[in-house]
Amino acid sequence: MKLGRIEKWFMNRSHHAEQTINRTERLLHFVSIEGKQDFLEVGCGSGAVSNHIAEKYSLNGAGTDIDPDQIRLAQRRSGNLANIRFVEADAANLPFEDNGFDIVLSFGVMHHISNWLDALREISRVLRSGGYLIYWDLVYPKWTAKIARLFEDKYGVTTIQDLDTFIAANNFSTIHSSLSKLVIFDHYEAVYQKS
Repeated sequence: MKLGRIEKWFMNRSHHAEQTINRTERLLHFVSIEGKQDFLEVGCGSGAVSNHIAEKYSLNGAGTDIDPDQIRLAQRRSGNLANIRFVEADAANLPFEDNGFDIVLSFGVMHHISNWLDALREISRVLRSGGYLIYWDLVYPKWTAKIARLFEDKYGVTTIQDLDTFIAANNFSTIHSSLSKLVIFDHYEAVYQKS
């Protein structure tokens, strides 16, 4: 689902980019970063995180977003970085070969995707064995998930139990996870490694 005008304004602000880069750096501490690795950011928005990783770690990367305006913005902001590319793509139908990436990042994207489980399957497909999925998003407690599922055709409604089921069924192990409880939904972060 493409973001509305107000959501785009919020997501494209420099303050949001700084917060997301800081979160990325904190979660990258759980990942073994070595030279010549390939990474993918699903739902890259303005490209702030992808550009940061490509520049700081010299990894080869790709960022995808369903919104062509966001892709154009990410491309403009990438400047002269030769090791990053941005592609308009649906997260549930990624245009990449199997086992093509060592690291896949998804920050605040799945709650915008009604078929979020298909998107996670695609992430698993493009992630190499031994690779890392770095994940941060909203999750719903069971009591609010029942209500939120009334709008499931427009939004991704995910619970911790849903994620745990997917992770176990797709041969991932949890390296790190943390849940911050809020009122209607919670913030969840995790670093998973694919077996």
